[in-house]
Amino acid sequence: MFTTFYGLQSVPFSRTLQTNDILATASVKELQARLALTVRERGLAVVTGEVGSGKSTAVRAFLASLDPNRHTVVTLTWPIPSPSALYRQLLMALNQPVPFGVTAQVAAVRSVLADLISTQRKTPVLVIDEAHLLGHALIDPLRTLVSAQLDSQSLAALILIGQPDLRRMLQLSPHAAFAQRITHRCHMEPLPLEATLAYIQHHLKIAGLKNGTTLFSDDALTRIAEWAQGIPRRINQVCVAALVAGAVAKAKVIDDTPVRQAINDLEHE
Repeated sequence: MFTTFYGLQSVPFSRTLQTNDILATASVKELQARLALTVRERGLAVVTGEVGSGKSTAVRAFLASLDPNRHTVVTLTWPIPSPSALYRQLLMALNQPVPFGVTAQVAAVRSVLADLISTQRKTPVLVIDEAHLLGHALIDPLRTLVSAQLDSQSLAALILIGQPDLRRMLQLSPHAAFAQRITHRCHMEPLPLEATLAYIQHHLKIAGLKNGTTLFSDDALTRIAEWAQGIPRRINQVCVAALVAGAVAKAKVIDDTPVRQAINDLEHE
């Protein structure tokens, strides 16, 4: 196992990284600040980014920071094929019985959200990941579901996470009423070079790399950054593959050769 060879205590660049170990880049800090306002205002946030940009991870870290005594977080899972499925998922996630019929389901969801706010003094936070896969028929039901009477403050904070297609979908004229209610738009940009290098070093440190130890040479880091293009998932993939290749070759410092091998393997999977 390459972790033993390189003196690491755990596998670096893991998808299961603890939320308090996530690197707080400038993009992550800005996203979390906007989400904090969204929750405080019970507003609507749309979070977008390319595949592997770290948007879901950043949102997960933000949600973990919320006080459970003051917030009720509901994360909906794909697929959500219809408005009725949306209402059923919400009610089951809130540990509520699911009545028969869409009208009764909407009333039940709105009632439990209102009760959370008025009686339990909690802010409901509804999160939908992979929201770019939502059918067009689900957009307006989402708006009406959380809208309060007379256009006052909503019954929940709503956070949609998706690929850039989500932004384009919400620009269509049938969704104008929904788009007008978006209070915060957040797009996760790729990491610049300096942040990419900090990201790699951070993950190695979390995995137990000793201070002062050089694991990747400068030319290896340059090639990793060029190939990954600032996308955290791609950085993770190439770094792990290079560590495996380096350990097989018994290279104490990973130079350009294991990285090129890792990239070749990844591109031909």
